Amino acid sequence: MSGASDLRRRRLRFRRRKKPTTSAMTMMEHLGELRRRLVICVTAFLLISVVAFIFFEPLKEFVRRPLCEVPPSLLGELGCDLVFRRVLGAFMFRLKLTALAGLVLTSPIWLYQVWAFITPGLTVKEKKYAIPFAISSFVLFVAGGAVAYLMLPTGIKLLVGIAGEGVTPLLEAEEYLNFVGLMFLGFGLMFELPLILFFLGLAGIVTVEALRKQRRLAIVLIVALAAIVTPSQDPYTLLVLSVPLYLLYELTILILRIVNRRRAKAKASV
Repeated sequence: MSGASDLRRRRLRFRRRKKPTTSAMTMMEHLGELRRRLVICVTAFLLISVVAFIFFEPLKEFVRRPLCEVPPSLLGELGCDLVFRRVLGAFMFRLKLTALAGLVLTSPIWLYQVWAFITPGLTVKEKKYAIPFAISSFVLFVAGGAVAYLMLPTGIKLLVGIAGEGVTPLLEAEEYLNFVGLMFLGFGLMFELPLILFFLGLAGIVTVEALRKQRRLAIVLIVALAAIVTPSQDPYTLLVLSVPLYLLYELTILILRIVNRRRAKAKASV
């Protein structure tokens, strides 16, 4: 009996030793992985951009809608019609609009590819957050873009009417699109910050206590980043971006505290 039990122990040890371990990737393997991820992102971007180029008219009306909601008295005779001053102005406007649509619509793909590129250096437990990260990052990105889109009419009204009477705007198509695109991307990317804080908290890099103590610093940083990201830098835009971001900061603290409590209970039960 003792010989049989010794044989079982040796087999168990042998099996434990033979557990597959992930070897560290070399520099060339990292570059190959990065290239593969970039090819996927660029391919998806080009395909969606081609589709957006074909369906240009609905996209154009979607972008012009916030401008058309501004009172006509502030926009002059042209109203919400856009102008271009160069021969290539119309083509560049269409090209930029389709590129912006491609970048936004493929955000689930390139956000996931960023996470997938990081996961080889993570543990098995951390890798299970890949899909929740991709979904939540896309939702937050779209939420930030939606906030930007909804506040655009009021923001444009404020910026156009600030000069007072006797000054009529002549809005160029490319310049207007640059403004809308920067607002959309700026709000979308800023709304990703709470998600980054959450995963830093899961990794143990930041703690709930530290986030609580640094509330004042967080407010200053949020306002500063909002001022850098938004192209208009008017008080209304800063307020619209800063308030939701701070609320998301508090929500991140709350969710992280709940997750940490559940982790502690799970460890205690084991």
